[in-house]
Amino acid sequence: MLRKSLLCAASLLFAGCDNAQTNDADTFRDGLPSKEMMQVKAPKENGQGLTASDPSAMYGQGQKAEYYQATVAATVSVNGGTLWVLSLIESITKYPPTTLEENKAVWGPSTEALSPTTWRLTVTKSGDASFSWVLEGKAKADADSAFKAVLSGTQTVAVDAEGERQKGFGSGELFIDWDASHSLPDGDENVGTVEIRYARPSATADATVDADFHQVRDDKNPQQRVDGKYHYKATATAGGEFDFVTNKDIDNNDPLRAKLEKLSIKSRWAATGVGRSDIKVAGGDLVGEATLSECWDTNFLSTYFRVSLDPRLGYGEAEAACGGFNAAVYSSL
Repeated sequence: MLRKSLLCAASLLFAGCDNAQTNDADTFRDGLPSKEMMQVKAPKENGQGLTASDPSAMYGQGQKAEYYQATVAATVSVNGGTLWVLSLIESITKYPPTTLEENKAVWGPSTEALSPTTWRLTVTKSGDASFSWVLEGKAKADADSAFKAVLSGTQTVAVDAEGERQKGFGSGELFIDWDASHSLPDGDENVGTVEIRYARPSATADATVDADFHQVRDDKNPQQRVDGKYHYKATATAGGEFDFVTNKDIDNNDPLRAKLEKLSIKSRWAATGVGRSDIKVAGGDLVGEATLSECWDTNFLSTYFRVSLDPRLGYGEAEAACGGFNAAVYSSL
């Protein structure tokens, strides 16, 4: 409901400006994050990335690699938290701002005809290439003093040798407060917060995205809240890496072993799609720690597997099967 309401309200968050202000408004649009700056990309098969809903083959040698699919599912978690936000911002700011000052642009406040929630987007310029922004909501009947921030961020836009801003490049931070949005009249079921830091300095430099999820709902146990950390780094031509760390009950079918274990996954891949995941589980009800490694080929089929708890389950030789990712590297998050 909240996402639908936000997107519907986007078409109404404009009034009171004419086309002469478009160029000045573009300055503030440049200060907002874009999809190309924040998207976490997993390795792709035949030009199409798998999604978390794709069918899973039986795990094993020559089957679709389990931890390749786990990596893709984790990237979906991060992208799902950001791409709807960026689509919303893009929808709002394609219209002229309601008010436009030298260092501030405001879209709204506005309310969709049948919505109980009023929205306002404010972008502030603090330097030639430095911006901050906030999207606020409140109940339609409440005074403006009741506005609460549900999305906010800062961004520094990259500039070229002549000092011109380079749209789509730079660095910034994004904060999503699902607890605040949950309290609005049409709030959805999401809870917790996420802080996202991103950087895309240029077309050839490493792109990075780091996300810290705080007390969000556990998909497999909706009554439980969990934390999670993600790190992504990639270039257009050299592949990438993705780390994921969270505290989860890996024995969730055993009520006598209900403590949370620390689960970390680090996946690395080449531009061809060949890759490797290294997993470590420790703490909770586990005595010591357990590790697992899996490699996959250009078709994402499992070629190498080792698990510390039972070496008999392993197959493949790292030098021949792991495409250069011969040694295990675990997450440092």
